[in-house]
Amino acid sequence: MTTYGLLIDYEYCTNCGSCQVSCKEEHNYPVGKTGIAVHADGPWKIDDDNWNFNYWPLPTDLCDLCADRTAKGREPICVHHCLANVMYYGPVEELAKKLEEKPKQMLVVPQYMPKVAKGEFVHVDKGNAHVAAKIEVEGTGQASFGAHRHDGKVGTFETEA
Repeated sequence: MTTYGLLIDYEYCTNCGSCQVSCKEEHNYPVGKTGIAVHADGPWKIDDDNWNFNYWPLPTDLCDLCADRTAKGREPICVHHCLANVMYYGPVEELAKKLEEKPKQMLVVPQYMPKVAKGEFVHVDKGNAHVAAKIEVEGTGQASFGAHRHDGKVGTFETEA
C-alpha cells in the first residue's frame, strides 16, 4: 500500500493563509477548527545580516489529505490553493527524493483522527526509562544557538548572557 503525504517548502511560505482558509471552506469546519494551520517562528536576529522568520503550514489531526478529492485524482485543497506554490502532494517515496534536493523543507504524513485510528496513547514502562543521565554543567555566561544555512551547513551563533 502506498503512503501519501505533503512536502512543504517552508523557506518560501508567505503566511497568506490560503491553505487554511480553503481547508475550512472545503470541509465546513467551524471557527477554531481546521485541517491545516500556519505557525510562525520569528522574526529574530541571527546576526547583523540575517534574520530568522519562518512559516510552517502544519496539518492537524483533522487532515485526511482530502480523501474525497484525492480519490478522484485531484490534489488536496490546501495544495491546490497554495498561492506561493510551496506545497506538494504525492507518494512519500517520491516526496522524500524531492526533500533531498534542498534544505528548509519538511515532509508530513498526517494521521486523521489518531485517537480513533490508533487508540489512546498508553505508556509502556521500559524498565530504565526513569533513569536520567547525570550531566555536570559549568556556566560560561554565553549561549549558543544552531541554525541551518542555505548551503546546508550548520552555523553556530553566540550571544552574551
